[in-house]
Amino acid sequence: MSLAYRLLYRVGFMPWDAKDPASLHQMSALFDREERGRPAPFGRALDVGCGTGGPSVELARRGWQVTGVDAVPQALRRARERAREAGVEVEFVEADVTRLHDHVRGSFRFAIDVGCFHGLDDDQRRAYGRELTSVTRVDAALLLMAFSPGRRGPLPRGADRAGIESALPGWQITDEEPLDISAARGLAAKASPRWYRLARV
Repeated sequence: MSLAYRLLYRVGFMPWDAKDPASLHQMSALFDREERGRPAPFGRALDVGCGTGGPSVELARRGWQVTGVDAVPQALRRARERAREAGVEVEFVEADVTRLHDHVRGSFRFAIDVGCFHGLDDDQRRAYGRELTSVTRVDAALLLMAFSPGRRGPLPRGADRAGIESALPGWQITDEEPLDISAARGLAAKASPRWYRLARV
C-alpha cells in the first residue's frame, strides 16, 4: 500500500485530501468533543498516516502539540509547507506506522487516523495496534476513519468494527458514526466510511 500511495502522490491523485466542507465540519465537531472541558494547550496528539497534514495543522491551530507520521516523503513535504503557510508548529516524521516506537516517543493523549489503518493487511494491523498502544497514555483516545470492507479496485480494503477491535485489543470503541459524505461521488461514496472513537483501557 505504501508503494501505491507513493505513485498516487507522484501523479497528483489524492482523493483522500479533498476539502469537503461537510466532512471537515464533522471532523471539527469530533475535535470539539475531545477538547470539551479542557483548557488549551490540550497535550500531545499523533496524526497516524498524516498524508499532507490537514488534520495535523487543524489540531495545532486548536492548541495541540502535534506529531504527524507518514511513510511517503512527498506527502510530508507538502505537510510541512501546509504548516508553514498556516503559521503553526507540527513535527512531521517519516516513519512506518507499524514501527512507531522507533521514530516517536510517547506518551500521546490523542491520536487520529484518517484512512491509514483500513489499507493495512492483517499482520500490519496487529503491529499498528501494538505500536499505537506503546506510544499513548492509558487515558488516550483515538479517532479512526475507515471504509467498510470490500473489493474496490485501487481503494483500500476497508475495515469493520470487529476488525478494528481485533487489532486494537487494548482499546474500546466508545462511539461510531457515518462519515458525512453528502458531497462524495463514485467509489468513495459507496464505501460507507465511518468514524470510530476508541478509548485506551
